[in-house]
Amino acid sequence: MIMNHVSGEAVPRRLLRDPEFAVARQALARELGVILGRIHSVRPDTVPALPESDPLTDIRTEHDAYGEARPALEIAFRWLEDNRPDPLQRVLVHGDFRNGNLLVTGQSNNGFHVNAVLDWEMAHAGDPREDLGWLCAKAWRFGSERPVGGFGSRADLLDGYSSISGLQFTEDELLWWEVLATATWAVICRRQGEYFLGGGNPTIEKAVIGRRIAEAEHDLLVSIGGISATQLTDPLDVHITGSTSLVPHGRPSGDDLLAAVHRFLIDSAAPEHKFHARVAANAVQIARREALLGHELHEAHVHRLALLGCATDQELVESIRSGALEDRWIELIDIVGRSVSDKLRVSNPSYLSQPA
Repeated sequence: MIMNHVSGEAVPRRLLRDPEFAVARQALARELGVILGRIHSVRPDTVPALPESDPLTDIRTEHDAYGEARPALEIAFRWLEDNRPDPLQRVLVHGDFRNGNLLVTGQSNNGFHVNAVLDWEMAHAGDPREDLGWLCAKAWRFGSERPVGGFGSRADLLDGYSSISGLQFTEDELLWWEVLATATWAVICRRQGEYFLGGGNPTIEKAVIGRRIAEAEHDLLVSIGGISATQLTDPLDVHITGSTSLVPHGRPSGDDLLAAVHRFLIDSAAPEHKFHARVAANAVQIARREALLGHELHEAHVHRLALLGCATDQELVESIRSGALEDRWIELIDIVGRSVSDKLRVSNPSYLSQPA
């Protein structure tokens, strides 16, 4: 492998917050459209061994292989199949073009702030709109309200893209591809969780990413117009630590001990371990919320399934796939959305405070 050094910053939170990149942020949405237009000008047959890909089929096949019933994902897959757009001529698709895979500088170089596009291992021949939709997925905004990687508007992105490619896409046309991107991110979260569960990479980071699938499920239901984003209260903000103790275990309670571990991780980690300490602290909070709410939320979920005539998530998934609930579609999304919100109450209640 032959490499050379290219300067630039890739950490998304720095790119979105540091004053050094304030001027770059104003130009990046259009600039990224221009760069994608150039990438997509490469004919796929000029790239040796470039794989073909149908991303919807690929992610649905992977999801099914895990054997885990997830009604929200099944609703999204059904919507994607029913609304699949006509294909365009295939181009070279990067496959992971997003904030985090770009080397950005604060000073413009020949009119550009992006010095390099990284991580090409997912490149394939596909529809050009796939890269555009992936870039706009909420997962790559990192809390920003701006849809294009947290940097800017879809209009600027599409304007830059059209200036090179000559293709005129509308923001409405991107919706399907953004929903596809969010469904793909959900399956990737499940993949990361599988690395942990299967013992292949049992790190705290993989474990916590596995629980982030609820964020993607919620975004999917919002994107297809089924539910609205309603802010949630963190149960740990209203739970009084130390107020109860299960006899004969005594005090401090189990929750008191977990709260102490959380404070230790946040306050005491060495600088080189800060990131993984924050991830571990997040895992502790998830465990506390699950211990506090788990039984209550399970009972609520069982009740909702019964409203749809199902005893398990697997039965509900089969009903969605067969079309048995077609005449109850709005009710179905509302009920599944409530269960997804309950998952977020445990895994990340602050997620819904981020811009939809």
